[in-house]
Amino acid sequence: MDRFSKFNPRVTFLFFVLTMVLTLAIFNPVYSSISLLSAIFYKFKLEGKRTVGYVLKFIVPLLVLVSLFNMLFTHYGATALFTAFDMSFTFEGLFYGFSQGLIFSAIVTWFSCYSVVVTSERFLSVFGKVAPNTAIVLSMVLSFIPRLKKNGSEINDARLLIDTENSRLKKSISNFSALITMTLEESIQVAESMKARYFCNGRTSYSRFRYSYKDAVLTILLVALFIVVAVFKALGRLSFIFEPVITMESISPMALAAYSFLMLMPVIIDVTEDVRWLYLKQRI
Repeated sequence: MDRFSKFNPRVTFLFFVLTMVLTLAIFNPVYSSISLLSAIFYKFKLEGKRTVGYVLKFIVPLLVLVSLFNMLFTHYGATALFTAFDMSFTFEGLFYGFSQGLIFSAIVTWFSCYSVVVTSERFLSVFGKVAPNTAIVLSMVLSFIPRLKKNGSEINDARLLIDTENSRLKKSISNFSALITMTLEESIQVAESMKARYFCNGRTSYSRFRYSYKDAVLTILLVALFIVVAVFKALGRLSFIFEPVITMESISPMALAAYSFLMLMPVIIDVTEDVRWLYLKQRI
């Protein structure tokens, strides 16, 4: 059970915003690796063994492709790996691409965790009072792709043994046509339902989530850790040089600890609760 997702939606939403901002803002492979590993650990907590397949089928190929692509099309750096067609392919270019792949993989993995934790109901709870119309539109847009994927899978399964003599292309076109029709029908149903419920006519918002003192403590902790890392970033203490040779100017233990603690917050909360539960269980 994921205990971090039980916190108030405002806290969980804030966590994902802060982690993604820092992941994009700090172009340092050490910090990017921490962000990616933290996201993978949390995804494993949420989805279990499916995360292993996700890492092998998506993360590893992505890192390899981005690294090789950057090395082939950029030729800066002093450490030449090999030369072909009068061009030098350098380790610095390869490592720069690897760092880019780390950031992209971390952001995609954090978004994957976000889609599981911050459901449409929780998203509406965060922005329902501030901008209810915008919140529900964004919620519908964000849920469109998973619903489209689910409908496509259902159509493909239902039509698996139909028209077996047709080519794969014709089957795909037929399934796509059915998917568009199904999506339009669902959109009309949603529109009619919203109209019948007098949407936007004196609409009020309701949230079953309550903001407790634990949520306040965690919010303060997240913001404090973010500020610490942001200050070191502003002071230039987190910079990493890729050319002409790879150099990390300085390592700040305080910034590294604050960054790691922030990224691993969901895992730390879950592990702490597990240890506490085992301790109480032994005392019974």
